[in-house]
This record gives sequence, C-alpha cells and structure tokens, in this order.
Amino acid sequence: MKYPKHLQPPHNIDFVHGINIAWLDFGKDVGIHPITKEEYHPDWDKFDEIMELTVANGGNVIRWWYHTDTNPRLDDTKKALPNPEFFHQDVLQLLDMAASKGLKIQICLWSFDMLKTKEGVDAKANKKLLTEVAHYTSYIENALLPLVNYIGVHPGLFAWEIFNEPEGMTNEYASHWEGFAERVTMEDIQRFINRTAAYIRKAQPDVKITSGALGFLSCVDDPVHGFQNRYSDQVLEDIGGEITGYLDFYNIHYYTWAKKEGSPFHKTYDTTKLDKRAIIAEYYPDPIFEVPTEDLVKKLRNNGWHGSMVWSWTDKSWELIEAVLQGGSDLNIT
Repeated sequence: MKYPKHLQPPHNIDFVHGINIAWLDFGKDVGIHPITKEEYHPDWDKFDEIMELTVANGGNVIRWWYHTDTNPRLDDTKKALPNPEFFHQDVLQLLDMAASKGLKIQICLWSFDMLKTKEGVDAKANKKLLTEVAHYTSYIENALLPLVNYIGVHPGLFAWEIFNEPEGMTNEYASHWEGFAERVTMEDIQRFINRTAAYIRKAQPDVKITSGALGFLSCVDDPVHGFQNRYSDQVLEDIGGEITGYLDFYNIHYYTWAKKEGSPFHKTYDTTKLDKRAIIAEYYPDPIFEVPTEDLVKKLRNNGWHGSMVWSWTDKSWELIEAVLQGGSDLNIT
C-alpha cells in the first residue's frame, strides 16, 4: 500500500501492536544511584520473558522508559556527566534481544516524574536541564547524543520518544497533579522537544522520533472541546526555532477521565484531522465504556488509528494484557 508522506508507516510496520513494559524497576533498569553509586542493570531474564510473551501473542513493538527521572549522572554544578559505557552497552543488548525475536523497542527518555519530589530525584537540576542552555547542552553532548550514536539505526529500535506526558509538569494542564517540586511551562517543553528532535535527527537522520501526549486535549485541534495540538511541526518550530525538530508520528494516551469526547475508541482518526500517523500508546486493558477488553485493539484499528500499546506490565496483570493482544491477533497486523 502506498501512503502520502505524512502517513508512511515507520519501519514498514503498518500497525503497531504492542505493550508498555514500561519499566521493571522504575529509574533503575539502567543507571547509577546518585548517592550510593550503585550500578543498575536490566533484569535480562525478565525482559526476555516479556518479549517472548509479547511475540507469542502477535506483538511487534514494546515501549520502555530509559532516563525516567534520575539518569543521567550529574556533576557538582548539576550538569550532565559523560555516560558510563555500560549505559550504552545495556541499551544495545536490550535492542539486540528484541531484534532477535522480531520485536522493536520505543525508548522513552523522560517522564513528568523528573520534576516530582522523590528520593534520588534532583528536580531543581532537571528543571535547569529543561530551561537553561548550559545545562541542556551538557545533557545533549554528554548523555543523549553519545547513546543515540552508539545505537545508530538499530533493527530493534522503533523510535526515540522524548517525553512521557510532559504536560504533567505544567500548571496549564496539571496544576491538580500532586507531588511536584518544580514546574515548567508548555513553551519550555515544546522548545525542548523541538531542539532535542533536531539534534537526534542531525546525528542519526534515519531514526524515528516521537513524544507521548497526555491525550487529545494536547494533541488534537478541536476548539469545541478545548483541545489543541501542541506538537505539530509548525508549533514546535515556532517555539524552538529548529525546522528539523519535528516528530515523525504522534503518540497519544487515553484514560477514561477524557471521556468519550477524548477517546480514540469512540472517535476515528480521520475526524481529528491530524497531519501525521498517530499511535495510541497508553490505555488500560479494561473495558472502555461499551468496548470490551478483547475488542480494544480491533476498535482502534477499525477507527483508523495506527497502533496500540496497552498499559502496562508493571501496572496490570498479564492476563488482561494478553487478552488485549489476543483480541488483535486476527487483524493480519504487519
């Protein structure tokens, strides 16, 4: 099938059919404890088990979180230090494992948790990373681009995802979310996405880049319901200034707080008038209004969306996740 440029499937995967891991030990799958200096490495046997189960149920992509909130390492001025080599090696080994099973991994870099009050999280330093040029530059040069270039165009890499629900760090969208030590603006987030995408694309022009939106409200233009796309090419360029700092496709999350008005299970892709492919990258493996668990993937596919990644290994039982995957197993997914 031939698609217009904005609808070309990444890596020839017409429909993403996968799961969120999204971590086995939050912030500790790969990294170093900021105080004790303990090294964190993946639980290889558990990752292997998850990948095998995903493949056995027809899955083709898994979403996994890398920095989350405590990686990379910081110096005394709160700027990023060069990565230890094992950071790169561990990520490469995960991608090798996935590729050997016919899977790809979408690697999510940061989550809104980076500005929360949590043990081991330096929210002030992370805010500087998001808002100050010197701190951002040290992150790009010492932590991100060395990893991106080490991985290159790996057959197990689906995409680099810059943020998980960054709207959660703003008062505009999430002033009611508790536990934050710091806040930033949407413009800070959009600038970070635009410039980070531009750096990744310059270093590795053939990899794909995305970011995880909280829902329709921040990724779909619909003034009737108060939704606005904050991640279109033009919006990101206008704020960040980089013409190459765009996303290759959208990742949109859905939970029932968004009701039917914000539901990809009740709205077709075409009616949103989105300008590029869109994957529904988080939702619970539970019945969603009148849609039963076993029909969730089928509903997304029939509604014209370009993928499904159910949430998540660490948050829901495998039986529920398996029911979602099996519900899409007869869709001739490629």
